[in-house]
Amino acid sequence: MAHLLILGTYHFANPGLDAVQTQVADVLAEEKQREITAVLHTLATFQPTKIAVEAPFKEAESLNQQYAAYRAGNHQLTRNEIQQLGYRLAAQLNHERIYPIDDPGSAIPFEAALTYAEAHHPDFLTKFQTTIARWEAESNRLQQTVSVGEILRQYNSPQAIAENHQLYLDFTAVGAGDTYIGAEVLAGWYDRNIRIFANLRQIMEPHDRILVIFGAGHLAVLRELATGCSDIQPVNALDYL
Repeated sequence: MAHLLILGTYHFANPGLDAVQTQVADVLAEEKQREITAVLHTLATFQPTKIAVEAPFKEAESLNQQYAAYRAGNHQLTRNEIQQLGYRLAAQLNHERIYPIDDPGSAIPFEAALTYAEAHHPDFLTKFQTTIARWEAESNRLQQTVSVGEILRQYNSPQAIAENHQLYLDFTAVGAGDTYIGAEVLAGWYDRNIRIFANLRQIMEPHDRILVIFGAGHLAVLRELATGCSDIQPVNALDYL
């Protein structure tokens, strides 16, 4: 049976692709580097045999060329969590490879659903906007006041995982009985995560201990899928943070 630890993270070098826009503290700063080192120390006790990251599955060759360059001292790490967590820990554990498992899936009609909600479900839109604003304020507060490890513990807490997933579930009411545009948002989100999980299964061997480093928004679905598999033993990330 494979043991699977899925670590939900924020984007260290915020690419601006998520609904929640966070002013991320500079992880290259000396203090943040010490905090990341502390996180890597505790994650290493999981003793992962493979580390999977949020990079395109089809770009494994180029990603591993870059990882090999880092191990050889020929690549300077960027702010990206793939490198700051994935590369650093894999090199620390003397892993030969990094395993990208991401897939974009089909287009998720967020904007169309929000436009429909503006016209037909204003209460939903107000709730959505209020939730996003609250999350942004809290994310920015955490960035300014607590350590990287403490932020990760918050993002991997049961409450945070449930709240994040609830946002997607709430979309199902938008256009129900008409366009089902909100249901398509949830379906698209599951489609992407199922593809990610399929890629994970592709690299998984029976006695692996796999650490997955992925955006925290994916936690609920990926954990749901892993829990339903008889050949996978899910491991709580909070036990290693």
